[in-house]
Amino acid sequence: LGTRAGKGDKKMKLAGITWWRNNYGSILQAYALQQTLINLSDIEYEIINQYGRRILSSDNLIDKLKRIGLRKTIWRAFWKIGIKGLRNRNIQRFIDEKLNISAEQYTNETIHRANERYDGFVCGSDQIWNPMLTDNYSIYWLGFADNAKLKISYAPSIGVESLTSEQKKIIKKNLSSFQAVSCRENKGTELINKIFDDEQKCITVLDPTLLVERTLWDNLCSKRKYEGSYIFVYMLRGTKKQYQLIQKYAKNKRLKIVTMPFLDSEYIKWYDLFFGNKKLWDASPTEFISVIRYAEYVITDSFHCMVFSCLYHKPFFTFPKIGKAQLSRLTGLQELLHIPSRMINETDTVETLESMEEINWSIVEKILEEKKMISQDYLKKAVLR
Repeated sequence: LGTRAGKGDKKMKLAGITWWRNNYGSILQAYALQQTLINLSDIEYEIINQYGRRILSSDNLIDKLKRIGLRKTIWRAFWKIGIKGLRNRNIQRFIDEKLNISAEQYTNETIHRANERYDGFVCGSDQIWNPMLTDNYSIYWLGFADNAKLKISYAPSIGVESLTSEQKKIIKKNLSSFQAVSCRENKGTELINKIFDDEQKCITVLDPTLLVERTLWDNLCSKRKYEGSYIFVYMLRGTKKQYQLIQKYAKNKRLKIVTMPFLDSEYIKWYDLFFGNKKLWDASPTEFISVIRYAEYVITDSFHCMVFSCLYHKPFFTFPKIGKAQLSRLTGLQELLHIPSRMINETDTVETLESMEEINWSIVEKILEEKKMISQDYLKKAVLR
């Protein structure tokens, strides 16, 4: 490595490769890892711009046309430019003000040029290693990085329960040149360690949103958005039966429902239009934190919504997210923090929710502190080696 922290006059320049504009969770985890790394001495850090700095842009449109086709692109654009446009503007403002994004935009063909600018690369967090979502040859495995560069992962999620023989072979080759490897869920750690037949190759670390002190989120959090008591519902892809169960639970608790509608615009159904007493159309990431912080209960199918519920000690329930390989990341965190299962199914009843064991937040806080020390120690040793 050309310039290592503490071993020269220059600061070590690190680049992070992650998802940083997909949704609230992606943005906040990218921000948390950024803040953690720039607080280390002798480190300069920025996030690789791999798909255009602006959410609504021509290059993003071209990318969507290639990946999902004209019909789905038009459908998404309708919601983004129309009702969802306000949300995108506030998200964009946060990205512009808070995230250190590289000035140069890289593609799969040009990403090798990043070797000229950076001394090392950090991939993670989020589901960047999920083979159902990204290719095992993608830039998120740092295959473009020169051998002399520092290559580490911080809390990427594999998100699946098993891997094919071919996937194992590719992943082993990808990670052989890494100086430090970690995953966000125990299952991912187990899969990697079995590939290498080495229990020490990979360790489980906390998602970056849990790595930082809670005061970071307290200071970032917007003022209370709604007066009165409410249930915050954050469903990326809810079903009619799920919404009906939530409505029954809210009625039983005599609480209003605050929701962010149309999060997964590709799958919007007619019943989405009528769900919720208060619809937060234009939330920024800071307001996302706020509506969780001041809720009485939280119901979600989102990993990061569950994370912030834990940070602010909010009783929460989770639905299994509809889609590819989405369950383990929800159950994995609950198991890690010794939280009794909060998973519900759309066929459950209000009585099922009422009968669930309460969360012991003292135990959660104790485990979080222990895991935070392990995670911080891993990152410091990996970067400042």
